[in-house]
Amino acid sequence: MMRCLTVACFLLSLLTGHHDPAGTPPIPDYATVTLQHIKTGKYLEIGGDLLQNEKFKDSATLQQSGIPVPGGTLKRWQKWHLIYQTTVNGTRYYHIRNLHSGKLLSAPSDAGGVVIQLSATLPQHPDQLLWSLEEQEAGQYRIRNKKNGLALSPGGGAAGDMVIQEAPANDRRQYWNMTMIEHDTYRDDAVVNFFNRNNTSLGSAAFDQGNSIPLTWGPNKGKVLWVTQDAWDGVQLQPNNMFACQDFHRYSNSVLIQPGKTDWHPDNTPNMTIPNSSSGKPRQVFDIQPGTSWTWSGPGIEIGNKVYVHCGEGNGLDATGQSLYRLTQSAGTEWKAERMMPDGLEGEKAIIYSGGMVRPGDGYVYVFGRQGIHFNYDGYVHVARFGEDAPLQWEYYNGREWTGSPDTGSGAKIADVRGTLSMAYLNGRYILMTMDQGFNCDTARRIYIATASSPTGPFTAPIPVYTITEYFKGKYARYYTPVIHPEFDNGRNELLLTYCLNFSACGEPSCEGAYMDPYYYRVKGIRVPYAKLGL
Repeated sequence: MMRCLTVACFLLSLLTGHHDPAGTPPIPDYATVTLQHIKTGKYLEIGGDLLQNEKFKDSATLQQSGIPVPGGTLKRWQKWHLIYQTTVNGTRYYHIRNLHSGKLLSAPSDAGGVVIQLSATLPQHPDQLLWSLEEQEAGQYRIRNKKNGLALSPGGGAAGDMVIQEAPANDRRQYWNMTMIEHDTYRDDAVVNFFNRNNTSLGSAAFDQGNSIPLTWGPNKGKVLWVTQDAWDGVQLQPNNMFACQDFHRYSNSVLIQPGKTDWHPDNTPNMTIPNSSSGKPRQVFDIQPGTSWTWSGPGIEIGNKVYVHCGEGNGLDATGQSLYRLTQSAGTEWKAERMMPDGLEGEKAIIYSGGMVRPGDGYVYVFGRQGIHFNYDGYVHVARFGEDAPLQWEYYNGREWTGSPDTGSGAKIADVRGTLSMAYLNGRYILMTMDQGFNCDTARRIYIATASSPTGPFTAPIPVYTITEYFKGKYARYYTPVIHPEFDNGRNELLLTYCLNFSACGEPSCEGAYMDPYYYRVKGIRVPYAKLGL
């Protein structure tokens, strides 16, 4: 481990009480590191073909490799979290998590062989996921598994050679230099697995939107609503957990009820239903209006025992209007849904107020919209508001004051964005998330964050926090629908963001043989350190 001479590290050692008699600073309970073999000079990383998404998959093997480009930067799959779990007989044990996949290192057996990474949700002995880091020389560690006592060892000296587990040796071939680096964005595997809804009786199994609304009212306190757009039902899953190629999604929208913010088991989260569906689809919560083909639900906010949700409405890919739905809560899964029209919103198609709803505590709810420009590669952000006690009395900011109708154009904008928009509020800051245009095969595939202290700005310059590296048939997968989820506090000052993939890539059909893979129609989650965002 790289030695630390800062005041922060000294204070950390005082707080944790984990002092090393040789003077090497202790390993924190939560750290981001690189692991470089002292003899080969290669870094520990996840193997597999990036263009086939193999580095995301369970059971991907470990390998060693150098920095991809001389003088370049390390890739996310070469970065690791150390997460303290327990101490047994004076030995501290950690989970070791890859930032690219979000999965944990696991010993596959008690015999020597290939070390693999597995999701923590898979059935396995918990000790397979626990590792000790035994300092052999200053900053050099042997990494041993708690269950079998075997140590990580290079299977060879060349780039791409696998890393295996072997009995401890004393010839330094099992020594790894550990260097602490800044915390970085990583994939949250628990969140990703939450959306792998493969139970045929669950309801919504795959969808292309994922807004979350935390609840505080009565029996629903602590629960979270997940609001989707086009959704496939679990009954459509084939025995191989795929969808039939000729099939089509069942709902234009749906709502899931998560029982708690830390319950990431998909089988515990049922669909909401309504008693009076105009289409005979109780799981399609927001009715499709006459003369339109879809109602796409988005952000919402809870006020008392009501939840207000914005919905866009339209045909094909064109919006024909938008509305506000009021959900009346119940202790069960059947709720009442009513369509309403806020002041000034009737017929508005230029600004779609699906960017986010924020309730900062000043008596107002702020609703953010996006106006697409430059063939939707860019956009203007606009903001409306309503009093907490008057959800239909919307006012619209025109760049100077609040008025009774939306004002399009650059004069009324509060910020510029790229192809998409999501807004949220945390720690006194309004957070803006935007992504590059993800539908047209462009090589720019970044997620950006900006913040402001006021709902009308000004916002900081957007900073890139993540690059989407998911592919379909070896080509860039389409992506869209970003959402910020500030309510999911994991205790480590990391902000949860999500986005969705689409079934296709440019020039490639959605089907693979007779099937479509729901992986490409499910929400993906990442976490960004607050410090990276100025939060």
